[in-house]
Amino acid sequence: AELIETDNARSALDPQLAINASGNAMVVWFQSDGTRDNIWANRYVTGTGWGAAELIETDNAGSADYPQVAIDASGNALAVWAQHDGTKYNILTNRYVTGTGWGAAELIGTDNVGGAYNPQLAIDPSGNAMAVWRQPDDFRNNIWANRYVAGTGWGAAELIETDAGNANYPQVAIDPSGNAMAVWRQSDGTRLNILANRYLDGTGWGTAELIRTDAGSANYPQVSIDPSGKTMAVWYQFDGTRYNIWANIFN
Repeated sequence: AELIETDNARSALDPQLAINASGNAMVVWFQSDGTRDNIWANRYVTGTGWGAAELIETDNAGSADYPQVAIDASGNALAVWAQHDGTKYNILTNRYVTGTGWGAAELIGTDNVGGAYNPQLAIDPSGNAMAVWRQPDDFRNNIWANRYVAGTGWGAAELIETDAGNANYPQVAIDPSGNAMAVWRQSDGTRLNILANRYLDGTGWGTAELIRTDAGSANYPQVSIDPSGKTMAVWYQFDGTRYNIWANIFN
């Protein structure tokens, strides 16, 4: 075991890890400086080892928490996190380019009605990526997404569901062609359901749809996608006596 951060001002928490087929990796975490939480990263290079831990955001208006990270086939990486601006939480990102290093953190969610939380991130081998998160309006939590196109940058944040109930805990996966699938938990006023929406490269997001039909409440979905686009979602669901594990496949 090896220590990969040496800032001993405060505890370092919630590490997240991504590795590519060449064995190069990126780790991100949040760490307090005694005033606020900051986002740090360290890179592992095959044949060389770990580098030095590096601060990848410098906005001192408020704490930055719960980062996620993804890495492409060339070793370029993206990180996303939630950061407070003194009024609310926003979703920010930073990109690591092999041979250049980290860039400047930037905002990728621009809806200012409510704070944004729980970002999740997926990247394809070419470096195209999709980020999703939850963000409230005046009535409920909604699911938002933003797409990163390699060589172009981030687009505009987009609402990907319009149901009346609270939506939470989004997850996302992306295939080598840049098509993505997002899943989340959403209330219909009676129970918690699992919904999904698909992003098709060149077309955009479709319509959110229910992917479970049993009567019990369902929670905390996860999603994964194979190179051909076949997608599997799993979650746990109550049957009135116990929780069970369910799955659904999109071909």
